[in-house]
Amino acid sequence: MFYNQLIRICKERNVKPTPLIKSLGLSSGNLKRWQEGATVNSDILMKFADYFDVPVDYFFEEYDKKAIEVEDGANDSSMTKVYNVLKSHPDHIASMLSGKMPSNADLVRIAEYLNYSVEYFMRDGSFPENVKTEDSLLGSIPPKDLILNIMGKLSSGEAFNFLQVRISKIILSNLARKNIHKEKLESLLLSKRKLDNLFDNSLDEDKVTGFNFSDLVRISEAFNLSYNYMLTGKD
Repeated sequence: MFYNQLIRICKERNVKPTPLIKSLGLSSGNLKRWQEGATVNSDILMKFADYFDVPVDYFFEEYDKKAIEVEDGANDSSMTKVYNVLKSHPDHIASMLSGKMPSNADLVRIAEYLNYSVEYFMRDGSFPENVKTEDSLLGSIPPKDLILNIMGKLSSGEAFNFLQVRISKIILSNLARKNIHKEKLESLLLSKRKLDNLFDNSLDEDKVTGFNFSDLVRISEAFNLSYNYMLTGKD
């Protein structure tokens, strides 16, 4: 079950479960519920998988071995296993939250808040003219909250992933102004592969993954930084 796998990897990595759960923005009461067999939704599952840099199916290898058993001749890949897990547990599919691109008006608001041109966030570099911020249907939501919502969603496509990566690189730039570089971020046990790719400017950004919200929580708490500073470089 999920609880057993979580405890196992925490012991292997010398990580205490309760502080870890809190660092990911979750209630410590979840640990007891998972021990009793409560279902884990996919957003939480992704947070743990990303934190430990393991495939999602790691947490189900004892939860339902039969469900993730690869058929003869099939490709023994993580995606095959994840597919079989989700097929056996459709409740996880229902809880997945994939992000979609903000409206053009909201993109303008986000770009203005970050002090970048809106074209910087467009994968093809183009943007319609005469877009008005007052046309935003989410005008009552501050741009910072729009961005944190974007970073908390699963990528739904190349354009959305590109947006997450570009926002992540802005965050890296602002962190550098506080002398927070790759080595310090690695000390937080963020995904090394993710950090390597984000810091490698020669990589095609379609092959890079941006920070997720749990990453931002860890960075904010570890270095006592506001989300506003991380996004804008202003306290």
